[in-house]
Amino acid sequence: MGSLCKLHLRAASKRRAVHVSLSALESALRFVDDLAETDDPADLGRRALPGLDRLVHPDVLSYNEVGPGPGQVAYCVYPEDVVFSPDEVAAFEAHVHENPLVSYLDTSGDGSPAMISDFLSLERFHRLGVYTEFYRHVPVEHQIAIGLPKADGKVIGIALSRARRDFTEDDRDLLAVLRAPLVRAMIRARSRNQARQALNGPADNRMAELTDRELQLLQLVALGNTNTAIARKLGISPRTVAHHLDSAYRKLDVTSRAAAVYRAVNEGLVPGPERQTGGSG
Repeated sequence: MGSLCKLHLRAASKRRAVHVSLSALESALRFVDDLAETDDPADLGRRALPGLDRLVHPDVLSYNEVGPGPGQVAYCVYPEDVVFSPDEVAAFEAHVHENPLVSYLDTSGDGSPAMISDFLSLERFHRLGVYTEFYRHVPVEHQIAIGLPKADGKVIGIALSRARRDFTEDDRDLLAVLRAPLVRAMIRARSRNQARQALNGPADNRMAELTDRELQLLQLVALGNTNTAIARKLGISPRTVAHHLDSAYRKLDVTSRAAAVYRAVNEGLVPGPERQTGGSG
């Protein structure tokens, strides 16, 4: 058996000890590290779902944005081979408001983990149109969700679903802990996205076109990594690194590494070296 760690997780009314394996703890740390690199709010769900899958072991996960109008739903699903037909999507959009977790997140403003079984028995859940028209085909019998900060009137959350067994209080406590870095990542990604949209000049428009890979390389350059070191970290060739950096230099309207780092940090596109390493100013 693998080594176990004891985590003390703060529940709503008491402090509980939860035993997790070291491999699960390592997965949690990787999950948090991956979120720290998210610069696009729309990309947050795609990045978060595989990590949550490794830690909580649902059957299906989805990142959902519901509203503000009736039937307005945007989502991404993991595993990626889970695909819904147009009719199934239409049924979900028509009945999503019946899910008690959606109304709970919308009206309470509390994004802490909640289960359908907190509100409904399985029998009552089976009577809902959202179950008969959509969930039973997935199949979803049990669901837990966490909420993320609203934007433009949308209810935003991540739902984890199972067909056979309900989620446990340990699952709830673990998700409560993991929600904190998710919320921070969402707020940071929105701030970065707003900064990009505020760029108005021709050179600034090119800056806003920096790809995720180019931003990742600029962060590594800001930490003092050479092209060879970056290539080794990312498993690509130094020539590919140089190609991406040349493209970034053109978009930043600079001609050197130092100038690129200075402008990227100054514009808030990448954190400064002291923030990336956790040092103090």
